[in-house]
Amino acid sequence: MKVLVVAPQVPWPPHQGTSLRNYNILRVLALRHDLTLLAFGDPGAPLGPLPDLGIRTHVVPPPPPRSLGVRALDLVVTPVPDLARRLASPAMDAAVAALADAGPDPRPFGVVQIEGLEMALHGLSAHAALAGRLARPPRLIYDGHNAEWLLQHRAWRTDARRPRTWPGAFYSAVQTWKLRRFEHRLVAACDAVVAVSAADAAALRAIAGRARPPIAIVPNGVDTDHYTPSDPGAVDPALCVFTGKMDFRPNIDAVAWLCTEVWPRVRDAVPAARLAIVGRDPAPRVASLANASAGVEVVGAVPDVRPWIGRAGVIVVPLRVGGGTRLKVLEAMAMGKAIAATSLAVEGLGIVDGREAVVRDTPVDLAAAIAGLVADAGRRRELGRRARARAVADFRWDRLVPAIEALYGGDPP
Repeated sequence: MKVLVVAPQVPWPPHQGTSLRNYNILRVLALRHDLTLLAFGDPGAPLGPLPDLGIRTHVVPPPPPRSLGVRALDLVVTPVPDLARRLASPAMDAAVAALADAGPDPRPFGVVQIEGLEMALHGLSAHAALAGRLARPPRLIYDGHNAEWLLQHRAWRTDARRPRTWPGAFYSAVQTWKLRRFEHRLVAACDAVVAVSAADAAALRAIAGRARPPIAIVPNGVDTDHYTPSDPGAVDPALCVFTGKMDFRPNIDAVAWLCTEVWPRVRDAVPAARLAIVGRDPAPRVASLANASAGVEVVGAVPDVRPWIGRAGVIVVPLRVGGGTRLKVLEAMAMGKAIAATSLAVEGLGIVDGREAVVRDTPVDLAAAIAGLVADAGRRRELGRRARARAVADFRWDRLVPAIEALYGGDPP
């Protein structure tokens, strides 16, 4: 099948959630399909293994960030959600038109696949342009990396609890309304939809109305050959690690809550405990959490997160906002680490408390779980062993991607 994939960035190097998911999906699809990738990026940057995988890649320079003033105006003057407008780009519009007008093709595109809601307008435009010149329109597939309206709804509920975060709550309330309408129209336009968890699938079905395209649940996966257990002798039992892109709102909320409500209790129980917050682009609120006397270090960007995961005694994932399935959890599982997390952090992964991770939702209970794991090497090893086995059994990409291929249907046109 000839497939056009429209993605928010060239997924090389695969250094964060979106690019990790997109790279691994492309890597597996390329084994059996003829892929063209249309994505934002630096046109002069190396494409890594993409050409060797046979993936034709068209790279468009990303648009400049929209100013806060423009975003504030859009909040009240347009029904299109902020996320859908984030990558608005005349250059991408031109690239879409050029692909559609490339002339007769003995093997026209059979599928247009949209990776993430921020590429929805470009993907819909590409599909419409191709459908207008083909006897048989390509199938339109939407890979929803999150049920975005649900993510914003959860953010609104979380921020509404504290007066100082009411501006964020207002923003999220407006975006929730906009995203419900936009995602409804997007789902209705598609031949099939991919969701990363049962919760996200239910959230998309809830707004689909009469439109009922098939929705396949394809969780995030992990490369279990790349993320492997580290040398037990290198583990620092007192080191707790949080990983993630640190300008992402759910991650900001998670580490702020961890450092203010949970970590002081951990230190009361284990004074030697240390917390490393690892990930690129720390927001000012995250940078302000660094506190040597409290054992908190904001590491920032690292070339490879695996050494930090490997050294950790405990991986902490205290998410309270978000959707989808978390790659940070899967990476820790694949490396055989003990994980202390909230229920939301492991949503959609089928994790059982006490089997592959310790799951707690209050500051007191989560702090006790972290402190207990720091002190108990045997329990850390057993949780890590079970987590690794589960990652290998259920979350390898080559076992997940065929569910996307099944949505392509029939023979190519």
